[in-house]
Amino acid sequence: MSTPQSGLQPPWNMLDRPSGAKLGIVDLPATFTLARIHVPVGVTTAEDHHEVREVWLVQSGTGVLALDGVKQRISAGDTLFYDSFHRHQLHNDGTEPVDIISIWWQP
Repeated sequence: MSTPQSGLQPPWNMLDRPSGAKLGIVDLPATFTLARIHVPVGVTTAEDHHEVREVWLVQSGTGVLALDGVKQRISAGDTLFYDSFHRHQLHNDGTEPVDIISIWWQP
């Protein structure tokens, strides 16, 4: 993702994940958390499930999402919602990184 010149870009603190993906988190006011997920080509994220509800805004790339064991294709422009405790895992089988904006909150 490119950084806007306006200075309105959140201060992403990108963390390396064991899978090879990167995760940047920004705490938002109130109960929302904003994160940036970067999944390089060929990387499969660790399966995730949690109490929080989550929305993914897919910014770039393509891949295969396993949601509760059911696989589906995702690509740039998709918006995905995960309710509490639903298992999700992404495999980037495309030709470019998958970049996702994630927002999560307590139910």
